[in-house]
Amino acid sequence: MLSWLLACKYFLVVSGRIVVRIGFLALVFVLYFLQLIALGLQQKFLAVSLLEFSSRLLLQALGIHVSIFDQNNSLCCRTSQSCIYLYNHQNPLDVFVIQGHLRMPSLTTAGLHLGWVFPWFSLSALNAGHVLMNHMDPSSRRSAIHGASEVIRKYGCIVIAPNGSLKTSIFQRVSASALILARKHQSLIIPLFFSYSNLMISDKDLYNPLVILGKRLSAPLAKIECVVGMSTDLDCPADSGDRERFTRSVQAYYRAQQELG
Repeated sequence: MLSWLLACKYFLVVSGRIVVRIGFLALVFVLYFLQLIALGLQQKFLAVSLLEFSSRLLLQALGIHVSIFDQNNSLCCRTSQSCIYLYNHQNPLDVFVIQGHLRMPSLTTAGLHLGWVFPWFSLSALNAGHVLMNHMDPSSRRSAIHGASEVIRKYGCIVIAPNGSLKTSIFQRVSASALILARKHQSLIIPLFFSYSNLMISDKDLYNPLVILGKRLSAPLAKIECVVGMSTDLDCPADSGDRERFTRSVQAYYRAQQELG
């Protein structure tokens, strides 16, 4: 009898969770399409605001709580010196954290797969300042660096994942593109450490947004935390050609953060 009651309770909890999240998702798509309409009417700032709001709401609809820890107010106190933010990209939902909570342009591959869920996502991302890249295409990677340079000139900041893709850990690969851009623009390099709790996204689903949406409808609450570091946290070389030292510095920082977490 007790097991039957517990089963009924679990069914009601999960059913209610699914209904609420579907309702939130419906609102997300309404806002997203309003954003497309604003973009079509050349209301670009309004479109960006709607994209930010819909990104935050999407994470909430998927049962994901986002926390940004910025003890030094690095995100709020923008200076005349441009900033390049590095982060340990491990999750396909990171782009929504960046767009909805950090509110900064990024160098991203999200345009390759999110269009299956959000039509014309690439246009929306480009309007928000993001630089789209196909990490499998060398010419796309080269043009993305040029695009990132233009974004730094225009916005004064950009978010870059030095590991390049979801399936490559930052402990396996650190691109020197952030260092090259920082030396070109005299930018600060500030690390962001992303950590995840209870997301339950398998490796085979990383590039399948429809499956991720479906599984998150009934999944328990999850968390994404972003800790904002300082420009002094990384021992970056003055010479942009010293890529090995840059790699060691970045990996040492993220290894230390991982051990603390």
